[in-house]
Amino acid sequence: MRLAKLADYGLVIAATLSRAETARAAEDRLTGGSTEKLTELVKLEWVAEQTSLTVATTRKIMKLLVDGGIVVSERGMRGGYRLAAPPDQISLADVLSAVEGEVALTDCCSDSRQCEVISNCNVQRNWSVINGTVNSLFSAISLKDMSGQLTREDVVARVQNDQTAPGRIAMVQLAR
Repeated sequence: MRLAKLADYGLVIAATLSRAETARAAEDRLTGGSTEKLTELVKLEWVAEQTSLTVATTRKIMKLLVDGGIVVSERGMRGGYRLAAPPDQISLADVLSAVEGEVALTDCCSDSRQCEVISNCNVQRNWSVINGTVNSLFSAISLKDMSGQLTREDVVARVQNDQTAPGRIAMVQLAR
């Protein structure tokens, strides 16, 4: 099982924007500049170059990220893209939802529930718990987290600290 390429690339692009924002904020702190709002925009071509994706693929994913509220775009000569919020306020779940829609490990976990055997299924409840746990994990990890090097302990700590995440207890128990 793996993420679809667009979802993976969406995370790569969002993490690249996050690193650019983090570097810009660090530079502002060193030079005494303002870090109150995200203002500097990056060009689509720069994102494509940084991620080694084609401009066409980058454009397609950027549109999904803009439509999903993850990225803001501005047109014109000085236009470009930036994250819509600070990297620590955007989760993996936010990005995945913008690019691919809901995370559903099986058909019975999706909103449409188009499984042919759901009426006789004895594992559907378990899939719902597992799916909720995976979604909790994705919600607990931010783009800021993804910009660094995560360890298993980091991931477990994020889920343990996320008191509101459904499936949190199950995830903590699975991690042990």
